[in-house]
Amino acid sequence: MRDHSGLLHKLYSGALLEGGLTGVLSDLATLYPDLPISYQAQCVYENTLYDCAMFNHGEGAEFKLSRAVSPNPLPPIALRCDPSHVVYTGDFISAAEVEKTDFYHEFMKDHGEINRAFGVILHRQGKDSAFVAANLPRAMKSREEEHVRRLFGFLRPHLQNAFGLLLELAKREAVPANPGFWLDQIPTAAVLVLPDGKVTHFNDQAERFLQNSRLIYTDRTVRLSARTCKLQNQLQAALKKASGTSLPVGPVPLNATGSGGPFFFVMPVQHNDVVHPGFAPFLTPTLPLLVTFFDPADAPRPSEKILSAAFGLTERECLVIQQLILGSSLKEAADALQISYNTARNHLASAASKTGARSQADIVRRGTHLLAKLGDGPR
Repeated sequence: MRDHSGLLHKLYSGALLEGGLTGVLSDLATLYPDLPISYQAQCVYENTLYDCAMFNHGEGAEFKLSRAVSPNPLPPIALRCDPSHVVYTGDFISAAEVEKTDFYHEFMKDHGEINRAFGVILHRQGKDSAFVAANLPRAMKSREEEHVRRLFGFLRPHLQNAFGLLLELAKREAVPANPGFWLDQIPTAAVLVLPDGKVTHFNDQAERFLQNSRLIYTDRTVRLSARTCKLQNQLQAALKKASGTSLPVGPVPLNATGSGGPFFFVMPVQHNDVVHPGFAPFLTPTLPLLVTFFDPADAPRPSEKILSAAFGLTERECLVIQQLILGSSLKEAADALQISYNTARNHLASAASKTGARSQADIVRRGTHLLAKLGDGPR
Protein backbone atom coordinates (compact mmCIF):
# COMPACT_ATOMS: atom_id res chain seq x y z
CA MET A 1 0.00 0.00 0.00
CA ARG A 2 1.24 3.49 -0.77
CA ASP A 3 2.40 5.90 1.91
CA HIS A 4 -0.72 7.95 2.64
CA SER A 5 0.75 10.23 5.32
CA GLY A 6 0.21 13.19 2.99
CA LEU A 7 -3.46 12.29 2.68
CA LEU A 8 -3.85 12.20 6.45
CA HIS A 9 -2.25 15.62 6.76
CA LYS A 10 -4.62 16.95 4.10
CA LEU A 11 -7.55 15.24 5.80
CA TYR A 12 -7.18 17.06 9.11
CA SER A 13 -5.88 20.36 7.77
CA GLY A 14 -8.66 20.39 5.17
CA ALA A 15 -11.27 19.72 7.85
CA LEU A 16 -10.08 22.76 9.78
CA LEU A 17 -9.26 25.15 6.94
CA GLU A 18 -11.71 24.15 4.21
CA GLY A 19 -14.63 23.03 6.38
CA GLY A 20 -15.13 19.74 4.54
CA LEU A 21 -13.70 16.47 3.24
CA THR A 22 -13.89 17.16 -0.48
CA GLY A 23 -10.25 18.26 -0.69
CA VAL A 24 -8.79 14.99 0.54
CA LEU A 25 -11.31 12.95 -1.48
CA SER A 26 -10.27 14.86 -4.58
CA ASP A 27 -6.63 13.94 -3.89
CA LEU A 28 -7.64 10.33 -3.26
CA ALA A 29 -9.54 10.26 -6.54
CA THR A 30 -6.46 11.59 -8.34
CA LEU A 31 -4.35 8.77 -6.88
CA TYR A 32 -6.95 6.20 -7.96
CA PRO A 33 -8.45 7.56 -11.22
CA ASP A 34 -10.34 4.34 -11.97
CA LEU A 35 -12.11 4.27 -8.59
CA PRO A 36 -15.42 6.20 -8.29
CA ILE A 37 -15.42 7.88 -4.87
CA SER A 38 -18.26 9.82 -3.28
CA TYR A 39 -19.19 11.71 -0.13
CA GLN A 40 -22.91 11.95 0.63
CA ALA A 41 -25.03 13.31 3.46
CA GLN A 42 -28.61 12.32 2.78
CA CYS A 43 -31.87 10.75 3.79
CA VAL A 44 -31.04 7.12 3.16
CA TYR A 45 -34.56 6.13 2.08
CA GLU A 46 -34.91 8.85 -0.56
CA ASN A 47 -32.59 10.55 -3.03
CA THR A 48 -32.64 13.65 -0.82
CA LEU A 49 -29.07 14.93 -0.75
CA TYR A 50 -28.04 17.49 1.87
CA ASP A 51 -24.46 17.51 0.59
CA CYS A 52 -22.68 15.53 -2.10
CA ALA A 53 -19.30 15.33 -3.83
CA MET A 54 -18.53 12.73 -6.49
CA PHE A 55 -15.23 11.93 -8.17
CA ASN A 56 -14.39 9.62 -11.09
CA HIS A 57 -18.06 8.97 -11.83
CA GLY A 58 -18.18 10.75 -15.16
CA GLU A 59 -19.67 14.06 -16.19
CA GLY A 60 -22.93 15.21 -14.61
CA ALA A 61 -23.05 12.43 -11.99
CA GLU A 62 -24.02 14.67 -9.06
CA PHE A 63 -26.82 16.33 -11.00
CA LYS A 64 -28.17 13.01 -12.32
CA LEU A 65 -28.02 11.45 -8.85
CA SER A 66 -30.01 14.32 -7.34
CA ARG A 67 -32.67 13.90 -10.06
CA ALA A 68 -32.92 10.11 -9.83
CA VAL A 69 -36.45 8.79 -9.32
CA SER A 70 -35.68 5.20 -8.37
CA PRO A 71 -34.54 4.49 -4.78
CA ASN A 72 -30.84 3.74 -4.37
CA PRO A 73 -30.55 0.29 -2.71
CA LEU A 74 -27.17 1.00 -1.07
CA PRO A 75 -27.59 4.01 1.33
CA PRO A 76 -30.16 2.28 3.63
CA ILE A 77 -27.39 -0.18 4.53
CA ALA A 78 -25.83 2.68 6.53
CA LEU A 79 -28.52 2.23 9.20
CA ARG A 80 -28.00 -1.54 9.50
CA CYS A 81 -24.24 -1.90 9.65
CA ASP A 82 -21.52 -1.49 12.28
CA PRO A 83 -19.81 1.92 11.82
CA SER A 84 -16.66 0.63 13.54
CA HIS A 85 -15.88 -1.42 10.42
CA VAL A 86 -15.61 -0.73 6.73
CA VAL A 87 -19.00 -1.61 5.29
CA TYR A 88 -19.22 -3.91 2.28
CA THR A 89 -22.60 -3.68 0.60
CA GLY A 90 -22.26 -7.22 -0.73
CA ASP A 91 -22.83 -8.47 2.82
CA PHE A 92 -26.37 -7.03 2.65
CA ILE A 93 -27.32 -7.13 -1.02
CA SER A 94 -25.51 -9.04 -3.78
CA ALA A 95 -24.11 -7.37 -6.89
CA ALA A 96 -26.55 -9.42 -8.97
CA GLU A 97 -29.49 -8.10 -6.95
CA VAL A 98 -28.23 -4.53 -7.34
CA GLU A 99 -28.10 -4.97 -11.13
CA LYS A 100 -31.77 -5.92 -11.12
CA THR A 101 -32.87 -2.67 -9.48
CA ASP A 102 -34.32 0.29 -11.37
CA PHE A 103 -31.65 2.53 -9.84
CA TYR A 104 -28.88 0.49 -11.43
CA HIS A 105 -30.34 1.07 -14.88
CA GLU A 106 -31.21 4.70 -14.15
CA PHE A 107 -27.84 5.74 -12.72
CA MET A 108 -25.21 3.11 -11.89
CA LYS A 109 -25.00 1.48 -15.30
CA ASP A 110 -24.11 4.77 -16.99
CA HIS A 111 -21.57 5.73 -14.33
CA GLY A 112 -19.04 2.92 -14.20
CA GLU A 113 -21.50 0.02 -13.96
CA ILE A 114 -21.29 0.26 -10.16
CA ASN A 115 -22.88 -2.72 -8.42
CA ARG A 116 -21.27 -2.76 -4.95
CA ALA A 117 -19.29 -0.50 -2.65
CA PHE A 118 -17.05 -0.18 0.37
CA GLY A 119 -18.22 2.53 2.72
CA VAL A 120 -17.25 4.43 5.85
CA ILE A 121 -20.16 5.67 7.97
CA LEU A 122 -19.23 9.13 9.20
CA HIS A 123 -22.39 9.83 11.17
CA ARG A 124 -25.97 8.65 11.31
CA GLN A 125 -29.03 9.99 13.04
CA GLY A 126 -32.60 8.89 12.50
CA LYS A 127 -33.10 8.34 8.79
CA ASP A 128 -30.12 10.53 7.86
CA SER A 129 -26.54 9.43 7.33
CA ALA A 130 -23.24 10.83 6.11
CA PHE A 131 -20.78 8.45 4.50
CA VAL A 132 -17.80 8.13 2.17
CA ALA A 133 -17.99 5.33 -0.38
CA ALA A 134 -15.62 3.63 -2.78
CA ASN A 135 -18.07 2.59 -5.49
CA LEU A 136 -16.81 -0.53 -7.21
CA PRO A 137 -17.32 -0.92 -10.98
CA ARG A 138 -18.60 -4.23 -12.23
CA ALA A 139 -15.30 -4.92 -14.02
CA MET A 140 -13.09 -4.47 -10.92
CA LYS A 141 -11.08 -7.59 -10.14
CA SER A 142 -10.83 -9.21 -6.72
CA ARG A 143 -7.18 -8.17 -6.26
CA GLU A 144 -8.03 -4.51 -6.87
CA GLU A 145 -11.08 -4.83 -4.67
CA GLU A 146 -8.98 -6.13 -1.78
CA HIS A 147 -6.60 -3.18 -2.16
CA VAL A 148 -9.54 -0.76 -1.91
CA ARG A 149 -10.84 -2.55 1.18
CA ARG A 150 -7.45 -2.23 2.93
CA LEU A 151 -7.18 1.41 1.88
CA PHE A 152 -10.58 2.22 3.38
CA GLY A 153 -9.71 0.20 6.48
CA PHE A 154 -6.71 2.48 6.95
CA LEU A 155 -8.69 5.69 6.29
CA ARG A 156 -11.86 4.80 8.23
CA PRO A 157 -10.94 6.10 11.73
CA HIS A 158 -9.35 9.23 10.29
CA LEU A 159 -12.35 10.05 8.10
CA GLN A 160 -14.67 9.55 11.08
CA ASN A 161 -12.48 11.65 13.38
CA ALA A 162 -12.26 14.47 10.83
CA PHE A 163 -16.02 14.49 10.31
CA GLY A 164 -16.56 14.44 14.09
CA LEU A 165 -14.30 17.48 14.36
CA LEU A 166 -16.28 19.28 11.64
CA LEU A 167 -19.57 18.41 13.32
CA GLU A 168 -18.36 19.73 16.68
CA LEU A 169 -17.28 23.00 15.06
CA ALA A 170 -20.68 23.26 13.36
CA LYS A 171 -22.41 22.74 16.71
CA ARG A 172 -20.45 25.59 18.23
CA GLU A 173 -21.23 27.86 15.29
CA ALA A 174 -24.93 27.01 15.61
CA VAL A 175 -25.13 28.40 19.15
CA PRO A 176 -26.57 31.93 18.99
CA ALA A 177 -24.02 34.59 19.81
CA ASN A 178 -24.72 36.83 22.82
CA PRO A 179 -28.22 35.43 23.49
CA GLY A 180 -28.66 37.64 26.55
CA PHE A 181 -28.27 40.74 24.41
CA TRP A 182 -30.74 39.89 21.67
CA LEU A 183 -33.28 38.44 24.12
CA ASP A 184 -33.37 41.85 25.77
CA GLN A 185 -34.38 43.38 22.43
CA ILE A 186 -37.59 41.30 22.41
CA PRO A 187 -40.41 43.38 23.94
CA THR A 188 -42.23 40.48 25.58
CA ALA A 189 -41.34 37.59 27.90
CA ALA A 190 -38.82 35.45 26.00
CA VAL A 191 -36.94 32.34 27.11
CA LEU A 192 -34.22 30.37 25.33
CA VAL A 193 -34.51 26.65 26.09
CA LEU A 194 -33.06 23.34 24.92
CA PRO A 195 -35.43 20.78 23.34
CA ASP A 196 -35.88 19.12 26.76
CA GLY A 197 -37.12 22.43 28.21
CA LYS A 198 -33.98 23.37 30.13
CA VAL A 199 -33.73 27.16 30.32
CA THR A 200 -30.42 28.65 29.22
CA HIS A 201 -31.27 32.36 28.99
CA PHE A 202 -34.25 34.66 29.57
CA ASN A 203 -34.94 38.39 29.42
CA ASP A 204 -36.19 40.65 32.24
CA GLN A 205 -39.83 40.33 31.15
CA ALA A 206 -39.55 36.53 31.27
CA GLU A 207 -38.03 36.63 34.75
CA ARG A 208 -41.00 38.65 36.02
CA PHE A 209 -43.48 36.51 34.08
CA LEU A 210 -42.12 33.23 35.48
CA GLN A 211 -42.09 34.60 39.03
CA ASN A 212 -45.68 35.82 38.89
CA SER A 213 -47.38 33.33 36.58
CA ARG A 214 -49.79 30.80 38.05
CA LEU A 215 -49.37 28.68 34.92
CA ILE A 216 -45.70 28.47 33.90
CA TYR A 217 -42.56 28.29 36.05
CA THR A 218 -39.01 26.89 36.12
CA ASP A 219 -38.60 23.76 38.22
CA ARG A 220 -35.64 22.65 40.37
CA THR A 221 -33.81 21.36 37.28
CA VAL A 222 -34.19 24.81 35.65
CA ARG A 223 -36.63 23.43 33.10
CA LEU A 224 -39.67 25.22 31.80
CA SER A 225 -42.70 23.55 33.41
CA ALA A 226 -46.46 24.00 33.75
CA ARG A 227 -48.59 23.73 36.84
CA THR A 228 -51.21 21.43 35.27
CA CYS A 229 -50.76 18.11 33.53
CA LYS A 230 -52.70 19.25 30.46
CA LEU A 231 -50.61 22.38 29.99
CA GLN A 232 -47.41 20.45 30.71
CA ASN A 233 -48.29 18.01 27.91
CA GLN A 234 -49.03 20.91 25.56
CA LEU A 235 -45.74 22.58 26.43
CA GLN A 236 -43.71 19.41 25.87
CA ALA A 237 -45.54 18.65 22.63
CA ALA A 238 -44.85 22.16 21.31
CA LEU A 239 -41.14 21.90 22.15
CA LYS A 240 -40.89 18.47 20.56
CA LYS A 241 -42.71 19.54 17.39
CA ALA A 242 -40.65 22.71 16.93
CA SER A 243 -37.42 20.78 17.48
CA GLY A 244 -38.40 17.90 15.20
CA THR A 245 -39.78 19.95 12.31
CA SER A 246 -37.55 23.04 12.61
CA LEU A 247 -40.71 25.13 12.19
CA PRO A 248 -42.48 27.58 14.53
CA VAL A 249 -45.32 26.23 16.70
CA GLY A 250 -48.15 28.37 18.08
CA PRO A 251 -50.06 30.09 19.31
CA VAL A 252 -50.55 27.61 22.18
CA PRO A 253 -53.08 28.85 24.80
CA LEU A 254 -52.07 28.90 28.44
CA ASN A 255 -55.58 28.81 29.86
CA ALA A 256 -57.80 25.82 30.50
CA THR A 257 -60.52 26.70 27.98
CA GLY A 258 -58.18 27.02 25.02
CA SER A 259 -59.44 30.45 23.96
CA GLY A 260 -58.68 33.94 25.19
CA GLY A 261 -56.02 34.80 27.71
CA PRO A 262 -52.24 34.45 27.39
CA PHE A 263 -50.51 32.10 24.93
CA PHE A 264 -47.02 31.26 23.70
CA PHE A 265 -45.02 30.54 20.56
CA VAL A 266 -42.03 28.19 20.12
CA MET A 267 -39.51 28.94 17.39
CA PRO A 268 -36.31 26.99 16.56
CA VAL A 269 -33.26 29.23 16.61
CA GLN A 270 -31.29 28.21 13.54
CA HIS A 271 -28.38 29.83 11.79
CA ASN A 272 -29.02 28.48 8.30
CA ASP A 273 -26.60 31.04 6.89
CA VAL A 274 -23.84 29.63 9.13
CA VAL A 275 -24.51 25.90 9.48
CA HIS A 276 -23.33 23.92 6.46
CA PRO A 277 -26.23 21.96 4.90
CA GLY A 278 -24.24 18.75 5.23
CA PHE A 279 -24.24 19.11 9.03
CA ALA A 280 -27.64 20.71 9.63
CA PRO A 281 -29.60 17.38 9.72
CA PHE A 282 -27.39 16.19 12.57
CA LEU A 283 -27.68 19.41 14.59
CA THR A 284 -31.41 20.20 14.56
CA PRO A 285 -32.39 18.24 17.70
CA THR A 286 -29.78 20.10 19.78
CA LEU A 287 -30.48 23.61 18.51
CA PRO A 288 -32.11 25.92 21.08
CA LEU A 289 -35.72 27.03 21.00
CA LEU A 290 -37.10 30.50 21.58
CA VAL A 291 -40.30 30.53 23.66
CA THR A 292 -42.19 33.84 23.71
CA PHE A 293 -45.22 34.56 25.91
CA PHE A 294 -48.03 36.99 25.04
CA ASP A 295 -50.94 38.35 27.02
CA PRO A 296 -53.63 40.19 25.02
CA ALA A 297 -54.49 42.12 28.18
CA ASP A 298 -51.21 43.97 27.89
CA ALA A 299 -51.17 47.38 26.22
CA PRO A 300 -51.06 47.19 22.39
CA ARG A 301 -47.56 47.07 20.96
CA PRO A 302 -46.29 48.41 17.65
CA SER A 303 -46.76 45.76 15.01
CA GLU A 304 -43.08 45.54 14.12
CA LYS A 305 -42.30 44.70 17.76
CA ILE A 306 -44.90 41.93 17.75
CA LEU A 307 -43.59 40.43 14.51
CA SER A 308 -40.04 40.59 15.85
CA ALA A 309 -40.96 38.93 19.15
CA ALA A 310 -43.11 36.17 17.66
CA PHE A 311 -40.97 35.24 14.68
CA GLY A 312 -37.49 36.52 15.52
CA LEU A 313 -37.45 38.92 12.57
CA THR A 314 -35.05 41.82 12.19
CA GLU A 315 -36.38 45.38 12.06
CA ARG A 316 -35.98 45.56 8.28
CA GLU A 317 -37.68 42.20 7.76
CA CYS A 318 -40.60 43.38 9.91
CA LEU A 319 -40.96 46.60 7.92
CA VAL A 320 -41.06 44.69 4.62
CA ILE A 321 -43.74 42.34 5.97
CA GLN A 322 -45.74 45.30 7.28
CA GLN A 323 -45.81 46.87 3.83
CA LEU A 324 -46.98 43.58 2.29
CA ILE A 325 -49.74 43.27 4.90
CA LEU A 326 -50.90 46.77 3.96
CA GLY A 327 -51.36 45.53 0.39
CA SER A 328 -48.15 46.76 -1.23
CA SER A 329 -46.33 44.70 -3.81
CA LEU A 330 -42.75 43.76 -3.03
CA LYS A 331 -41.50 46.46 -5.41
CA GLU A 332 -43.77 49.05 -3.78
CA ALA A 333 -42.51 47.94 -0.35
CA ALA A 334 -38.91 48.38 -1.51
CA ASP A 335 -39.69 51.87 -2.84
CA ALA A 336 -41.48 52.88 0.38
CA LEU A 337 -38.54 51.74 2.50
CA GLN A 338 -36.00 53.22 0.07
CA ILE A 339 -34.18 49.95 -0.47
CA SER A 340 -33.50 47.97 -3.62
CA TYR A 341 -35.90 45.32 -4.86
CA ASN A 342 -33.24 42.61 -4.39
CA THR A 343 -32.69 43.70 -0.79
CA ALA A 344 -36.44 43.57 -0.14
CA ARG A 345 -36.59 40.13 -1.74
CA ASN A 346 -33.73 38.93 0.51
CA HIS A 347 -35.54 40.27 3.60
CA LEU A 348 -38.70 38.44 2.50
CA ALA A 349 -36.81 35.17 1.90
CA SER A 350 -35.14 35.40 5.32
CA ALA A 351 -38.47 36.15 7.03
CA ALA A 352 -40.13 33.24 5.22
CA SER A 353 -37.38 30.90 6.40
CA LYS A 354 -37.74 32.02 10.02
CA THR A 355 -41.53 31.74 10.05
CA GLY A 356 -41.75 28.51 8.07
CA ALA A 357 -43.90 30.27 5.44
CA ARG A 358 -43.92 28.70 1.98
CA SER A 359 -44.88 31.77 -0.02
CA GLN A 360 -45.31 35.52 0.17
CA ALA A 361 -49.05 35.06 0.61
CA ASP A 362 -48.46 32.60 3.44
CA ILE A 363 -46.22 34.95 5.41
CA VAL A 364 -48.72 37.81 4.93
CA ARG A 365 -51.50 35.53 6.21
CA ARG A 366 -49.47 34.54 9.28
CA GLY A 367 -48.48 38.11 10.06
CA THR A 368 -52.03 39.39 9.61
CA HIS A 369 -53.41 36.66 11.88
CA LEU A 370 -50.89 37.47 14.61
CA LEU A 371 -51.41 41.24 14.46
CA ALA A 372 -55.19 40.80 14.52
CA LYS A 373 -54.79 39.09 17.89
CA LEU A 374 -52.25 41.39 19.47
CA GLY A 375 -51.42 44.51 17.58
CA ASP A 376 -52.72 47.90 16.74
CA GLY A 377 -52.26 47.20 13.04
CA PRO A 378 -49.28 48.00 10.79
CA ARG A 379 -48.31 51.62 11.04
